[in-house]
Amino acid sequence: MMIAAPAVAQESGSDPIALEEIVVTAQKREQNLQDIPLAVTALTGDTLASRNVATVSDLTRLAPSLTVTQGNVPTNNSINMRGIGTIAFSTGIEPSVAVIVDDVALLQQAQAFSGLSDIERIEVLRGPQGTLFGKNASAGAINIVTRAPTDTLSGSITGTATDDDEYRVDASVSGPIAEGVSFRLNGFYSDREGILDNLTTGEKLNGETSYGVRGRLKLNPTDRLSIDLIASHALSEGNGVARTVRTAPAGAAVFGTPIAASLAGITPGRDNYSVRANAPFFNRSKVNTYTARASLDLGPVDLVSVTSYQTWRFRFAEDFDMTAQNVLGLPGGIVASSQYESNQVSQELRLVSTTDGPLSYVAGLFYADGETDRGFNRAPGAVSAAWVSNSGTRSYAAFAQATYDFTGSTHLDVGLRANHEKIDVRFQNLNPTASPPANNATCLQVCAGSAEDDAFTGKIALRQDLSDDVMVYGSFATGYKGQGFDISSGFTPTRAATPVKPETSKSYELGLKGRFWDRRLQLNTVLFTTDFEQFQAQSGVLLPDNTIQLTLNNVGAVRTRGVEIEMSAQLTEAFRLDAAFNYLDTEILSFKNAQCYGGQTAAQGCLDLDGAGPLTATGQDLAGKRLPNAPKYKFNVGGNYDVAFDDLPFDGFVTLDYSYQSQVSFDLLGNPVAVERGYGLLNGSVGVVQKGDTGYRVTLFASNILDERFASNVGIAAGGSIGLLMQTLPRNSQRYVGVKAAYRF
Repeated sequence: MMIAAPAVAQESGSDPIALEEIVVTAQKREQNLQDIPLAVTALTGDTLASRNVATVSDLTRLAPSLTVTQGNVPTNNSINMRGIGTIAFSTGIEPSVAVIVDDVALLQQAQAFSGLSDIERIEVLRGPQGTLFGKNASAGAINIVTRAPTDTLSGSITGTATDDDEYRVDASVSGPIAEGVSFRLNGFYSDREGILDNLTTGEKLNGETSYGVRGRLKLNPTDRLSIDLIASHALSEGNGVARTVRTAPAGAAVFGTPIAASLAGITPGRDNYSVRANAPFFNRSKVNTYTARASLDLGPVDLVSVTSYQTWRFRFAEDFDMTAQNVLGLPGGIVASSQYESNQVSQELRLVSTTDGPLSYVAGLFYADGETDRGFNRAPGAVSAAWVSNSGTRSYAAFAQATYDFTGSTHLDVGLRANHEKIDVRFQNLNPTASPPANNATCLQVCAGSAEDDAFTGKIALRQDLSDDVMVYGSFATGYKGQGFDISSGFTPTRAATPVKPETSKSYELGLKGRFWDRRLQLNTVLFTTDFEQFQAQSGVLLPDNTIQLTLNNVGAVRTRGVEIEMSAQLTEAFRLDAAFNYLDTEILSFKNAQCYGGQTAAQGCLDLDGAGPLTATGQDLAGKRLPNAPKYKFNVGGNYDVAFDDLPFDGFVTLDYSYQSQVSFDLLGNPVAVERGYGLLNGSVGVVQKGDTGYRVTLFASNILDERFASNVGIAAGGSIGLLMQTLPRNSQRYVGVKAAYRF
């Protein structure tokens, strides 16, 4: 959805209610959204605020190509683009969808879930973005641009309160300090109570307290040189992401221990917001980012330098068995905990052409060095595990993308990126009794490995202007997701010697972008098909002791294809309508000998691979199956109506948006019970705003007005009986209302 600010264009000689033009940096230079041969959803900061978008997960309401699979901790979350995401838990595996904040790619995708504040624009780039954004964007990228310092003193403060006990404050101030020097400072604080009741302890679960601060300093020492310094810090702390029981067959057990006592007072089902757990839930994330961006005008080109350093610290603990039982006869049940420490330094230099002429281009060099330490502990008993690991990745790249105008209406875009990468791993098992002993024992001493790889990605697009406001294009692009080590319990010397192979993608697009009706209507549509080879995915091996060992492998080939339609219309000066529709067809093309899901029978496709009948020799062929969390249909429609009050010091407004997605499965292996039905969410707001460019704005809003129940993940409980189904319930799976009061000066 190409959503601009609620205001309309006021340029001299233009239609007074024409849609604003949207400028994006999706190709690392400022360009009009309608002039680039790229599928992009652009969301302005004003739109994010008016639609109550506060997290990356909320973007799924406005960008149908996006889904988010929510795990028990942020490190297990997955941002999916056109059905493709990261189905892996290893710290040595890159995301398929890159997240970029102020020109800097995040090392770990989990860093993106710390909340959004003071945002200028978010661009959702669909399809492989390997040419300009590198090796971790094989499916797409999310480009987040924060607000820059202003030349005049300005600021704002916003307070939010909801009936489900969230209280949030956002504030910013910006302006000049001296000649050629300006600043911006913003911060936020949020405290939200959990939505689940722990009947064992009486506490609320799945709540979060977070805060963040960002400072920017813009320096213009000369007319040709501009320097932007950015420092940000964000911290979030919560009491976990507990899951509730959706279905529990008679005699249901976890690791062989009946859980009937843990279901006392609980009615399993989609409406179950209660759990009984006797161990703690806790997670804490801290992100620091420091960026220096300098731009030097050299006449025909700008030389741009982006230097960054980022750190991320994360730790969590959870009641792994999700019961109030002493599972395996051990007090406290089974508790899992982990700690992460990530650091990355990066440097990018690029030349951006600035002169008029048939040829324009951007070319550059890139370097990044990242490292992640992780410790893991799951105790006690037969499913215990304890280990530490260190993984590193070092990348060197050169890239260029150029546009050549054959005529005033025919344009060719060509890009290429060369990437060299080196990865390494060190792993040590600290628990000789961990399961399976045969695999882990040899790593009681450090297991280490390293690997190098070279890759080339590129893009070519031909676009034809049919008029000043309508163009068509066809493009071919490739993507690359680097090789990686399967760093998890069960790590072996074999894993250290043989990393998972790189994942590659090839994408074809045919698109149309147009503005009609005196530019009051904007319509963009694209047909696409993308093939992924050596697709990286996590799957589980059922061990003889009835525990699951997660393994990472190249499952084969997958394909995603479909059509995306986005529309914005300024129907009257007061009424704006935005809509987007996505049809998605995903298919696993080849995945032989995949693990069978729990309880799968021969009639359901579980085959005896060697004829001997042992548990570990069964498998299935997943060719022809859909990918997880990839709805076939997804759409949203939203409207904003401004109400003018001639005799009052304020005006009014009403917004309403509805999003729908069809049924999805959450299990790569195709378990038919791990399914969520299609559902729709209706959100709305009403409010008043003081006349003029400054003053107050008061909004009464409601999320999930129809109180539609849904889960953001569904699956069999770890170590659980067949049919013991657990669900992750997000905050907006039930209705809540709130008030937001803002003042801008």
